[in-house]
Amino acid sequence: MLETRIRIIDCLDAYKVLLTDHQWEIMELYYLQDFSLGEISAELEVSRQAIHDVIKRTEKVLAEYESKLGLVEQKNRLGRQMKTIVDNLQSAQPERQEYALLMCKKLLEEL
Repeated sequence: MLETRIRIIDCLDAYKVLLTDHQWEIMELYYLQDFSLGEISAELEVSRQAIHDVIKRTEKVLAEYESKLGLVEQKNRLGRQMKTIVDNLQSAQPERQEYALLMCKKLLEEL
């Protein structure tokens, strides 16, 4: 549940510009400001069911974007690689530092 919520928040961050203003407003209130369906419904003066439907449809759209574009996975992969590089650079072992340098070069080539 928490993992799913984090994944959706990551997708919102990556694909925010592809959402309509209405979708973004509802998703922001629900996922980022932790409003309940009832609170969003009262705020926007629409039914709870309408809010629920927008959230479910937008979650599906975000999953499709990630499936096709993979920006969240790419960001996560780069984050893991950067952590490995930092760990290796902080090491006193020259071979680990050399490996970190090679990883940096590889990352630069990918950009």
